Amino acid sequence: MSNMEFTIEKESLLTNLKIVEKTTVARGIQPVLSNILINASSDNFITFSATDLDISIMSKTIASVQTPGKITLPAKKLSEIVSKLSNKPIVFSLNGETNVVNIICGNSKFELIGISADEYPSLITEEDIKDRESVEIDLNPFIKSIKYTAFSAANYENRNIISGVFCSISKDNIEMAATDGNRLTRIVEKITNEKDADISCVIPSKTLQEFLRISSFLNDEKLSLIIEKTRIVFKTSSMIMTSRLLEGEYPPYKQLIPQSCEKNALISREEMISALERVAVMVNERTNIVKFIFGENTLFLKADTPDAGLGEDSISAEYTDEELTIAFNYRYVLDSLKIMESEKVKIGLGGSLSATLFRPDSDDDYLCLIMPIQIR
Repeated sequence: MSNMEFTIEKESLLTNLKIVEKTTVARGIQPVLSNILINASSDNFITFSATDLDISIMSKTIASVQTPGKITLPAKKLSEIVSKLSNKPIVFSLNGETNVVNIICGNSKFELIGISADEYPSLITEEDIKDRESVEIDLNPFIKSIKYTAFSAANYENRNIISGVFCSISKDNIEMAATDGNRLTRIVEKITNEKDADISCVIPSKTLQEFLRISSFLNDEKLSLIIEKTRIVFKTSSMIMTSRLLEGEYPPYKQLIPQSCEKNALISREEMISALERVAVMVNERTNIVKFIFGENTLFLKADTPDAGLGEDSISAEYTDEELTIAFNYRYVLDSLKIMESEKVKIGLGGSLSATLFRPDSDDDYLCLIMPIQIR
């Protein structure tokens, strides 16, 4: 039976656990999926891996490996132990016959029972993808694009195509779009893409939200993407993440975006967020409806619940078209206002039942299209 022994710094161990731990399955049919696979190799690299069978993540770091080997350990317990240890080197040693790992740090000692690494599903390795066709793009615009769109995809449970985010990479930009049927978000960001690759795919929003979470731990400028028919691989210098792709035709969302709007308003983004949050105290929690009344240079906001009462507020707006009353699920409006960074927001309106366009008043090529709610 193989043994394993290595010494690792607490900081780097904790970071790597944070990267992979969320991808484990808390209570599944296969107990080994709630474990993290730890692989200590002779070149002094330790690889931490986790998978829920849809997404898998591998993260590697330098350590000092006395005896190479591998084992899987319970993610939750391992993280709890490590986060409480003092800031000294941590020694892991495995008894290959019992699958028990001793964790020693200063005067603290833990024994953690693992499950043999042989029971772990096989995951993609660096070797597997060495010669695959990949596209290299800038990491920051990719992260920004996820942040601006993924939240508006449909709920993941139904695995429908709109629970994914449409992603298209061309010569010098990346475009992402997401919709849940009630709203649509779309962003176009400039990138450098040496290979001039031209590809598109639909990535589960859950995968992108997970990538977004991990991105705060990444120090890379570039990201390599390997896009195949049914899966995508994200690779940086220290991490590999794979996910299945959603198959099918993404709705032709470009047709929904109005080329021009008959009525337009310009409003301070911060003021609108504050006013909406105040008025929303009185919304009906089932419908979340807030009425927007655009009048001359003023936007009135109104929420009322027959059995609870009423909230009203008004803010100044650059608006000179005829008066218009339109109602929205206020959360959809807030979600988009909060991620924009511009000082003002442009609102493009049609009638009280037409989709309404919210855009930052800046160079950002971003838009959020929201369907109004019919008020009786």
